[in-house]
Amino acid sequence: MNLTTGAAFALLGAMPMVMITGQKGILSHKQALFQVVDIVSTMAPLTKMARQIVSAATIPSVVREAFRLAQQERLGPVHLELPEDIAHEMAPDVPLVMPHPIEMPVAQDAALDRAADLILRAERPLVMLGAAASRPKLADALSQFVRRLRIPFFNTQMGKGAVAGGSNLYMGTAALSERDYVHQAIDRADQ
Repeated sequence: MNLTTGAAFALLGAMPMVMITGQKGILSHKQALFQVVDIVSTMAPLTKMARQIVSAATIPSVVREAFRLAQQERLGPVHLELPEDIAHEMAPDVPLVMPHPIEMPVAQDAALDRAADLILRAERPLVMLGAAASRPKLADALSQFVRRLRIPFFNTQMGKGAVAGGSNLYMGTAALSERDYVHQAIDRADQ
């Protein structure tokens, strides 16, 4: 149960994470079911996948799938539950599958042209940088984008640091307070 906060943070922040928890045995119930918390159902809304491993033979494929999903766009957390009786089973000897590069999605040229046209026609453009913008491969490109087009920007709490500071284009961090200058800029920005 203590992992739910970490799972939620990873889901909101698009952070890859594989969580593995234990559980009482599932093949025979020596303890009453009221003593078992359904962690898989608890984790389901907080993860990209939450699954109980029900056979040692499936461990290699389930774990491989968990890591693939955690690293696939949109990055995020995955939960696997390993019951103690399944953990004691002999697993088959499976050769390792070497990791392969993950292809990053690329927008179609027509979609990029439409987006560029909307930005160039905007009277009061404003860029919001959220959690997904805080990725190492995006920092330079986002910084160049706002500086080149001279578009003011702000960030959410989880988007802090996505674009290098030191620019008069930076408006600050959106907070829960209402009617501050960041929120006024949002109200006045192109829709």
